[in-house]
Amino acid sequence: MIDIRSLAIFRQEDVRIIHPENFIPVTNAKPVKTADEDSLVFIVETAIDKENLIRETKARTIICDFIPSDLSVYRNKCLIIASKPKLIFAKIVNSSLMGNFQSGIHPTAVIHPDAKIAGNVSIGAHVSIGQSEIGENTIIHSNVSIYDKVKIGRNVIIDSGVVIGAAGFGFVRDENGVPYQFPQLGGVLIEDDVEIGANTCIDRGALEDTIIRKGVKIDNLVQIAHNVEIGEYSYIISQTVIAGSTKIGKKCWIAPSFILNKINIGDHVTIGFGSVVLKSVPSSETYMGNPALPLEKYSKVQYKLKKL
Repeated sequence: MIDIRSLAIFRQEDVRIIHPENFIPVTNAKPVKTADEDSLVFIVETAIDKENLIRETKARTIICDFIPSDLSVYRNKCLIIASKPKLIFAKIVNSSLMGNFQSGIHPTAVIHPDAKIAGNVSIGAHVSIGQSEIGENTIIHSNVSIYDKVKIGRNVIIDSGVVIGAAGFGFVRDENGVPYQFPQLGGVLIEDDVEIGANTCIDRGALEDTIIRKGVKIDNLVQIAHNVEIGEYSYIISQTVIAGSTKIGKKCWIAPSFILNKINIGDHVTIGFGSVVLKSVPSSETYMGNPALPLEKYSKVQYKLKKL
């Protein structure tokens, strides 16, 4: 149970509290339609009939982006007014309602004696860590395998089943067509504030490192091949395959797709669901389809196909 009015967010963000006298300490966070009296809820900016949602919810503390014109809508409720209610909701819940971080290493974890582990990390059951480095406040859930030459920054979350630093899929054929593995001598660099979803695989580099920049969010079941670099604050969604030596820019949104090796994806790029990206993509573009095309061209192709 917390009194969120005392949180630093109300001094740092552009928010206002309407009817603070109606506030009661919140104990949980729920959807607006299923909330209890002591729940914290938010109403998204694009919601229809916002006033009715405020009137009907049982929650006494509501984050929204407007003040209803009819006082009876919120007479017995406390409104937190913010331009981005969902963002403020997420910040409050993450900082105050998610439980306290507890550091520690599970007794079943196997850690290389030369690994460098910060003093306040959480390492779950049956984790394997090679000769690598783990930064402060990082959480590694159960059954994660981290090979040698992996450097993980601060405040990283790694979900169960993740494999980081396995050899990349790189081979060279001789004159008889027999494959020989190309040396996989690099490592993996994961910067601060990265989240990696369950059963994702990030291969080590061949001669240089695979790099995941600050703030990247990677969903479950993603394959990131050797020497890939992903720019700051990009989202990589489940079922995506990024082939070797591809560079992805900052603040991209990559839906489930296949991205060819050795190409460049610019900053602020959106790749649509089911796309197969075979060529480099300029910054600030949206590509879709197989093969992936700029959104405008893709839409024209789909229109013509429907006319056949």
